Amino acid sequence: MTRGFDSTKAKYKRKYDPKEKMGTLEFSDLEIIELEKNVAWVLGKWKLQRAEDAPHGIFTLVMKKFNDEWKIVHDHTSLQSDK
Repeated sequence: MTRGFDSTKAKYKRKYDPKEKMGTLEFSDLEIIELEKNVAWVLGKWKLQRAEDAPHGIFTLVMKKFNDEWKIVHDHTSLQSDK
């Protein structure tokens, strides 16, 4: 479990440095539900295309609008197994 912007950024740098390790991220089957005026729930599928593999799964986000800018305030992402 990772909490906070700085911790999340440090995790990404450890896992995806150099940038080529990151690959290309694609989203599909997005479902967006407005919970209230400035809060939305987002459900979807993700797929990461990399040279050595193509992990994929689902995600749920809670997004909140701050000063006309949407920010993720909660992210739950799951890796789907092909087994």
